[in-house]
Amino acid sequence: MPFETWIAFALVWIAFAAFPGPNAVYAMAIGSRRRRVGAIAAAGGFSFAVAVYVTLVAFGLIAFLAASAAAFEVLKWIGVGYLFWLAWQAWHADTDRMNDGTMTVPEAGGIFSKAAMISLTNPKSALAYVLVYPPFLNAGPGFNTDLAILGATSVVLSFLIYTVYGAGAGYFGHFIRSHRQALIRNRCFAAVFAAGGAALAFTDNQ
Repeated sequence: MPFETWIAFALVWIAFAAFPGPNAVYAMAIGSRRRRVGAIAAAGGFSFAVAVYVTLVAFGLIAFLAASAAAFEVLKWIGVGYLFWLAWQAWHADTDRMNDGTMTVPEAGGIFSKAAMISLTNPKSALAYVLVYPPFLNAGPGFNTDLAILGATSVVLSFLIYTVYGAGAGYFGHFIRSHRQALIRNRCFAAVFAAGGAALAFTDNQ
């Protein structure tokens, strides 16, 4: 793969991954309460989802999802339900200002899993791969190598971007100093998750 092609893909991917959406909101919600460790766990979950999507690209299953209205609808409504569930959790979350940055393995695993599920149950994320990857891939002997390079680039950049989102929210989380401020924080994230679920409910695969 030519270096300039890789650079062009990296820039496109940064724009795609950094665009505000459910992934970024969850990274910030976790970072604002669980500091850098939580942000890293969330970023890891999103990066895992990217790896899954790249694997689906390799097997042509992303194209199937793009072409199948039924598959899109099933995945969409799973995603809608999951976002509303996250909204409920955020609404009822503890009003602690911020923990001390420590986290158990099960807690980190839970954050990782939720992050992965947010991405994997969003059909719009899946369809984005149909748009982003093909212009940078050519059918031929080097297809698998090029896909591996683009996939690894996507995973690494996604991890860095969502870590920055979470760590940035963690920094501003230090300014939350009261129960009321923490409650407002939780309510705001709950509202954003609910809005995301409502928006997803009205999308289609066109």
